Amino acid sequence: MVGQREKSWCHRKEPKNKLKRSYKFAHYSVSRLKQLIALFLLLFFVGCSTKEVVDHWKDLEDNQWIGSKPVTIPVEISDTGHYYNVFINLRVTNAYKYSNLWLKLQIKDPIGKATEDQIMLTLANHRGKWVGHNLGQIISFQIPTLKDKVFGKPGTYTFRLEQFMRDSVLKEVVSAGIKLEKQQKILK
Repeated sequence: MVGQREKSWCHRKEPKNKLKRSYKFAHYSVSRLKQLIALFLLLFFVGCSTKEVVDHWKDLEDNQWIGSKPVTIPVEISDTGHYYNVFINLRVTNAYKYSNLWLKLQIKDPIGKATEDQIMLTLANHRGKWVGHNLGQIISFQIPTLKDKVFGKPGTYTFRLEQFMRDSVLKEVVSAGIKLEKQQKILK
């Protein structure tokens, strides 16, 4: 009887080759999983990344934006096979007295055809707190304006920013500009 107890199912040992096989399988699975995660992360960051085409700021004389003096920025677009996101760049001082800024954004294509949008930029929330990045006395904004913009022809596009607030001279505006980011390819 003593010999039978030792051979019961609770004390049974697995054959050595079966243990080695399961260890190899577990090791293979973990290394394979690590490779798949690395590949997924690489594809995610490469596939979802944006490429900045231009990020241009123009300083305004005496921190004043005169309504009759628009900010004009020429941008060379050579790749028309991608979507672009357009941002408005703006820097104001803490003494800027409004919570928003109205402007006209005009985009003129290489053959001279222009499109114009009127845009209200929200600079502060309803409690008066700036929504931009505070850099001491300067608040900096990069506000998304146009998403998935298509530029149909290669060449120089002219971006024209004109403020049209009640004040013809808008004080405490340090600089204005434009930022473009290249997005995914246009599927045809």
